[in-house]
This record gives sequence, C-alpha cells and structure tokens, in this order.
Amino acid sequence: MSLHYQDPSMSHDEATKLLASDVNANVIAALVSIGLNEGDRIWAQNTCLKYLASEAESVAASAVTALGHLARRHGKLDREPVFLALENVKNKFPALEGIVADTLDDIDTFT
Repeated sequence: MSLHYQDPSMSHDEATKLLASDVNANVIAALVSIGLNEGDRIWAQNTCLKYLASEAESVAASAVTALGHLARRHGKLDREPVFLALENVKNKFPALEGIVADTLDDIDTFT
C-alpha cells in the first residue's frame, strides 16, 4: 500500500465551490480545509454547524473534526450552539461518539 499526501489548504472561494457541489468527497475536502485554514471563524463555525446535520456520516464526522481545529486555531467558538449540534450528531451517529468526545476536549482545552 502506498500513501498519497494531499495538501488540505485551499482558498475560501475554492472551499465554497466544493461545498456547493454537494459531492460528499468535495464537501469533506472543503471542511478539512476550513478547519485547518479558514480565517473567518464565524463563517467557518456556521458552515461546520450546517454540515453537522448532514445525512452522510462521513460529512458529519469531517464537520465535527473541523470544529475541533477551529477551537484550537481561533481559541473561541460559540459554545451553546456547537455543544447542542455535537450532541445531536452523537445521537444521530453513535459511531461518532469518540470523534465528538475528542472535539469537546479540544474545545475545553483551547477555548
């Protein structure tokens, strides 16, 4: 098996275009980039909150992880709506409980 590195950084406009494609792989790539690179914390948080409601577990998982990165990078999140959305994800996708717990730890540590 060989590993293939993908640079997760993209511009805000590129991320917006990928999100609009509604292709799960594109949305996931955009969410990863948003978590790691986006400078507009409010837009990034609201975008992640939107995709936490996805019917695709992989998209929701990426949004959860992106929120953890945002907490680490920006040192701030709007806790109440984020916590409520994370609880909803955990109830909807029990398999994501560990990822949600990691993100909650990141939020507690960095905000």
